[in-house]
Amino acid sequence: MDKKRIKKVVVAGGGLMGAGISQMFPEYSYETVLYSISEKDFEKARHVIGTSQQVLVENGKITLEESERIRKSILFSTNKDCFRDADLVIEAIPENLELKREFYAEISALVKKDTILASNTSAISIDQLSAFVSYPERFCGTHFLNPPHIIPLVEITKGEKTDRATCSILYELFTAMNKKPVLLKKDVKGFLSNRLQFALLREASYLVENGIADPEDVDRTIRYGNGLRYTCSGPFKIVDLGGVAVFQEVARYLYPDLSDEKRGNKLLDTLVERGCMGISSGQGFYTYSEGDLENEEKQRDRMILRILEDSE
Repeated sequence: MDKKRIKKVVVAGGGLMGAGISQMFPEYSYETVLYSISEKDFEKARHVIGTSQQVLVENGKITLEESERIRKSILFSTNKDCFRDADLVIEAIPENLELKREFYAEISALVKKDTILASNTSAISIDQLSAFVSYPERFCGTHFLNPPHIIPLVEITKGEKTDRATCSILYELFTAMNKKPVLLKKDVKGFLSNRLQFALLREASYLVENGIADPEDVDRTIRYGNGLRYTCSGPFKIVDLGGVAVFQEVARYLYPDLSDEKRGNKLLDTLVERGCMGISSGQGFYTYSEGDLENEEKQRDRMILRILEDSE
């Protein structure tokens, strides 16, 4: 199979990520089905899709007519027969190994032998999941970041048994959809984005725990300092621009003093114990009002769209 033979895409999982991923394909005229085991999931999925499309229209990324076509093009199904003629299946069900094992065991038997199966998992090993897939050479990871219909990055992870052609087809497909895919040559916990994200979070938490800075000032440092430079350059380009020898000396001086906590994140443990689950509960590192959930997401999406527009 090559990219041109992909006509039908089934996104499995009616949650936030599944709803977001399903929006990407109708824009490029791919037949798209959002599958879930429960009709109840589709009420929230339709709301997520509607809100997301509204932001795109309000920011001039697509017309109202295009948005309506995208929404109408997404089919919602609880019938597993939708997998039988799929060319690409992207799994975005909950991060539960037993659920995924059951899913792949059943779906592998339904789809065509050359159907590409991909997991949006951000935590479970691709090699571990491949054990549940018949013809594992057609299986790989495709990790999207929330909101997936806006964030260009797609992490394609090649498992030990994944055929290179599988990754090449998806790389070509996502590139044609104006995404920015990266290819991980082998499976690793957390892939690229989460390893980098949690390395930063570990040091950020260390600075807060030791009374060096408040969460607000750590966030401000990233938003108005490091984050801006990363958007423009990335860590290795920043080294080139700043001077390799300079960074070499700072690394020798600073590395011994950086956090190397291995047991978990104390700040997160404390918040969870207190029932402070973030915006969903109204309290995390910040305090949120009842209407903040949707407003915060809309504001985030608008800012990402502006940044992407300026970087094009």
